Amino acid sequence: MTSNPTVQSSSLETIKNREAAITQPPAQASVQTAAYTLVIADIHLQPEADHPINLAFKQFLVEQAPKAEALYILGDLFEMWVGDDIGALQYSAAIQQLNALTDSGTPVYIQFGNRDFLMRKKFWQATGATYLKEPYPVTLYGTPYLMLHGDALCTDDKAYQRLRRVFRSKLFAFIFLGLCHRRRLAIGNKMRQSSQKHSQNKSSEIMDVNASAVLKDFSRFPEVQHMIHGHTHRPAHHIIQQSDSNNIHTKPVLNRWVLGDWRPDAQIIKISHTGIELLTYPEHSK
Repeated sequence: MTSNPTVQSSSLETIKNREAAITQPPAQASVQTAAYTLVIADIHLQPEADHPINLAFKQFLVEQAPKAEALYILGDLFEMWVGDDIGALQYSAAIQQLNALTDSGTPVYIQFGNRDFLMRKKFWQATGATYLKEPYPVTLYGTPYLMLHGDALCTDDKAYQRLRRVFRSKLFAFIFLGLCHRRRLAIGNKMRQSSQKHSQNKSSEIMDVNASAVLKDFSRFPEVQHMIHGHTHRPAHHIIQQSDSNNIHTKPVLNRWVLGDWRPDAQIIKISHTGIELLTYPEHSK
């Protein structure tokens, strides 16, 4: 059986009317229908509609997503989002495809990533998708999960965390979104280049999640034993053995599931009444 999430409104925007009508998934799903939910992240859609990643994502939305009870996108759907006005033009095809999916009855839930945290009301209205705060606890098929993009877990990269706090502030959004198109695009492209250079110059350990940060999030939601995130582009299933002061495993085993980025093949997650799986797309669909 499945218990779907209560719809959460953005702290910055209140999405009314249409969202309320489309964002309530079925309360239950029968085991006989082999119901499942799909979770993806880090698609990094490009402004070029014919880019291989965009074409792979379109195929996914048409062939795979409609079969699921719901689709969760845990951040970085877009390579860059510098405002709804510009994004609506750069990614018009993807927006139409997402809208077709939600119109067909498949709810789509999206979290901000480190590249597309400036999506606002017009985006949610155009796609019919629902914004999810992070970390977001949800119970699916009787099992609690915790979903987040993952960059907040990379606390060893202190310079990035400082920038993250600035970029996610209301003041930054107000100032940046008030700039002209050309200025925002120039700044966005410069930030992309800076991010790539930053990644090349930092050690892989610093850019990965911090173990203490992971346990801290688990401690906030004691009912959860499965965390799902993206951001690091290191798909894997990590098992965390918890020990007491005597080094005896008396606490529940925790599971950290990491999604992959789209190249355009990707590692995605499928959740059903039988559990959770990390699968390669498109191979798993054949």
